Amino acid sequence: MIENFSQELFDCELATSFEGFYTFQLRYSNIDHVISTQHNFLQEPVRKETEDLLYILIWTNKWHPTVDLEEGQDVFINNKCPYTNCFITANKYYQNENIEKFDAIVFNVSTMQNWRSSNTPKERSPKQKYVFHGMESSYTYPICPIHMDSFFNLTWTYKLDSDIPHPQFQVTDLKGNVVAPKTNVKWDTTKYNITNYEKHLTRKRKAMVWIVDKCNTLNNRLEYAIKLQSIFRYHFLDFDIFGCGMFECPENICYRLIKQDYYFYFVPEDSEGTDYVTKDVIKAYENYAVPIVLGNADYKRFLPEASYINIKTTSNEALVELVKYLINNPPVYQGFHSWRKTYVIKEVTLEKGLCDLCVKLNEWTGISVKRKFRNWWYKESLRDRCIPGGAETFAEVFSYVNETRH
Repeated sequence: MIENFSQELFDCELATSFEGFYTFQLRYSNIDHVISTQHNFLQEPVRKETEDLLYILIWTNKWHPTVDLEEGQDVFINNKCPYTNCFITANKYYQNENIEKFDAIVFNVSTMQNWRSSNTPKERSPKQKYVFHGMESSYTYPICPIHMDSFFNLTWTYKLDSDIPHPQFQVTDLKGNVVAPKTNVKWDTTKYNITNYEKHLTRKRKAMVWIVDKCNTLNNRLEYAIKLQSIFRYHFLDFDIFGCGMFECPENICYRLIKQDYYFYFVPEDSEGTDYVTKDVIKAYENYAVPIVLGNADYKRFLPEASYINIKTTSNEALVELVKYLINNPPVYQGFHSWRKTYVIKEVTLEKGLCDLCVKLNEWTGISVKRKFRNWWYKESLRDRCIPGGAETFAEVFSYVNETRH
């Protein structure tokens, strides 16, 4: 029986990463810009007199619903980006009210109210780069309007095949080299003695916990978690859920409890997007719990092998038996922490993504468009998500109905 569980343990799907920066051959040559004059009701911005600055406009007034981004070059200079000649602003009037003078315009999927043509720039320079930025799942934010095909030049998202890939976390080796996420990763599976970490592991007494703050999701993950909780309890295993009407506790205490009490941490994604793996998994790793993941990503591209359990590879009943086996066999459970001797897992910041964007704008000289952008972003049927959807033209409606169009 132990052999069967051990085999199932190492049959669980595990993970990979991507290259953070592209290598480019030519540098983008920018036209000179003159100092702009603001409207009387706008404050005159502080601006550095640098002829080769590349100006980036955030199309919506706010970068992110919860993030304010300071205008200027400082974000590139302070973070020691490879290029610091980028200037970012959300002020559409910065270039004498001439939107065409910006070198790049970034459209953030989480702050765009709608994608109708009336909500996008009226004029466009052939040299401008239109950049689609999305860190929220495509399943939560599908793009419906047909004019979004052939609209963007660059994609900057969590997807690994983006022009500027920006995962929410990355795995590095002990020298700081990025190992994952990548489309192909060869993980070091050497098993190490983890004596240094045993103090965090031997005092654990409960099976699993989940700290949740997003209660209503398209994939009904909370409903599934409650069902799984009842199965755990039937087998005399604790599965505690904090938030969404369950137990409540201050965040710092909750995380301390993970480290102290729980063997496993539940990590169900709030959406089913390809390559969509959020930084919630870090809550498990930082608190010496093994993540039990549930999502639509190929986790072998993201997470160290033998460091997590993927629910999709087994049934609920088999998962319960596996959890019981690991709790009762500490040396096998501790093997899930062996990766700590080889890798470091940390969050990828917005600033890192901005550095990558500035590199791309400096080194990419081509002008191309994403002709089938809607299908690249959202792989499922647009008809199911976009009708009625307030389409502006018959052609737009037809593009949802006719499955061959996307």
